[in-house]
Amino acid sequence: MRIGYWAQSILVTTLIWPFLLGAEPLPVRLKDVAKLIEARDNQLIGYGLVVGLRNTGDTRLTGFTDSALSSMLKRMGISPTGRDFSSRNVASVMVTATLPPYTRKGQRISVTVSSLGDASSLSGGTLVLTPLIGPDMNTYAVAQGNLVVAGQAEQSVQGRYTKNQPTSASIPNGAIVEEEVPVSMADMHHIVFVLNEPNFATATNAVQAIRASGYKNAVARDAAVIAIPNSDLPSGGGDLVTEIATLQNITFVPDASAKVVIDSKSGTIVIGEMVRLAPVALTHGAISIRITDTPAVAGLGEGAGNADPTGIRIDESSNRFVYLNPSSTLSSLVTALNEIGASPRDLVSIIQALKASGSLIAELEIL
Repeated sequence: MRIGYWAQSILVTTLIWPFLLGAEPLPVRLKDVAKLIEARDNQLIGYGLVVGLRNTGDTRLTGFTDSALSSMLKRMGISPTGRDFSSRNVASVMVTATLPPYTRKGQRISVTVSSLGDASSLSGGTLVLTPLIGPDMNTYAVAQGNLVVAGQAEQSVQGRYTKNQPTSASIPNGAIVEEEVPVSMADMHHIVFVLNEPNFATATNAVQAIRASGYKNAVARDAAVIAIPNSDLPSGGGDLVTEIATLQNITFVPDASAKVVIDSKSGTIVIGEMVRLAPVALTHGAISIRITDTPAVAGLGEGAGNADPTGIRIDESSNRFVYLNPSSTLSSLVTALNEIGASPRDLVSIIQALKASGSLIAELEIL
C-alpha cells in the first residue's frame, strides 16, 4: 500500500482494529454507561468583565462594555465620564459553567470565559466578580479570578501572529457555589438509571445482569430507562447510598455499534465492531490538471515531452477495479479498504460512496 507518513499517522486508529478483534468483548460497569436519573448536571451562565488586559480588550465599537463598566463603577461609588474610557484594557465576556449534582455550598467549580465583543486577546486578564445564574434566573455560583489562556495573539507593523484561540480562557476552580440544587431521594419508589446511549440490546443485557445479582424485579421500561424497585433492595430503601453504589458496579457486556464515524477535516475514520460490507466492485481514480504560466517548449525543461504546448498538463491515473468480498468480520473490512491503496482522505469519499450504494451495512456519522 503506497501511503506516506501523514497517511500512516492518520490511519493508525483504523489499522489497530484487526489486532483487537481476537479478544472477547469486555464487560463494563453500569455507572460507566448509565446515570442515576436524579443525578443530573445543571448549566450556568453569566455576563462579566475581564480587566488587566494589555491594550487587547474591546474597542469603543463595543458600546455595552463601556455601559457595563460605568454601571459597575457607579455601584462602587465612582462616577466616570466619557473621557475615562480611552484604554482597551477591559473586555466583555460570557462565563459558563456546569454545576455537578450533589454540589454543596462553598465548593468550587471551574468556569469557561469567552469574549463577547471585539477583543483580540484575553491573555493576562482577570475576571471580576460575576454571578452565574441557572435557567430559573437564580444565582447559583459566583466566579472571579485570573484567566488561563491557551492561545496567543501578537501584532506588529510587519504582521500579526495568532496561535490557538486567544479569546477563550478558563479559570480552574474559579467559581464558588452559593446555592445548592436540591436532590431528594426520600420519596423514591424506584432507583432509575438512564443509559447514555439508548439501545434496546444494551438495556436488556443490563437488566439481565442486575437480575442475576439478586434484584429480581428490575425492568427496562424502554431503550434508555432501567428501574429497580425499592422492594428489591436488601434494606428496603433505608440505605440508598450503599445500594446505589452496589448497582453501579454491576458489570455486563453492552451492545456493539454498527457505526462508521468520519472526521472529514482530518481524515480520521473509526469503524465499529458490527460494521459489515456486502460484496461490491469499485475503483477509485484521480485526474490532476496543472496549468503553467509559460507554455512548454518541446525538448526544453523537465517533463517537457509530456506537456502540452498550451501550458496545460493532464495526468490521469489508471486504476483497476477491485472486487471486495469480505467475510462477516471487521478485520476483513479493514483489509479490503486498505487493499484499495487510497489515502485516508480518499477513504472518506470511498466509504460515503459505499454507504450510498447500500453496500456498507452501518450507520454513517460525519463530524
